[in-house]
Amino acid sequence: MEARKTRTAPGSEGRLAGQVIVLLEDDELVRRATARMLRRFGAEILTAASSAEALDVLCARKLTPSCVIADYWLSRQESGLAAASAIRDATEGPLRGLIVTGDLSREVAEDVVGAGFRLLRKPVDIDSFLAALTERS
Repeated sequence: MEARKTRTAPGSEGRLAGQVIVLLEDDELVRRATARMLRRFGAEILTAASSAEALDVLCARKLTPSCVIADYWLSRQESGLAAASAIRDATEGPLRGLIVTGDLSREVAEDVVGAGFRLLRKPVDIDSFLAALTERS
């Protein structure tokens, strides 16, 4: 997700408390760093490289996600948008979603917004990332 480090407001730890976030990222180092950062703000994080992997873990742990974050260019087998949509379709209740990409094309932006997800362009600073995660739809 390549979140840029910025100063966050004092007391912002815990801003994501109570949220179960599915993080879909195929780059293991980025996945671990992003998960560590989100945990620092109180979220329970489930990481996966595909929707099938995420859905298996959600089912095994009996979790209902409140948000899904996916890298748009997830893998050759599945785009982040398709993976996030699959998780949303399999989830009971509302599921917010963020698609993160460095792709600046209008087509990608239209696809993401048309699917009902929020688009964040890389690099994303931490404060913008947290704001997007705490916004109410």
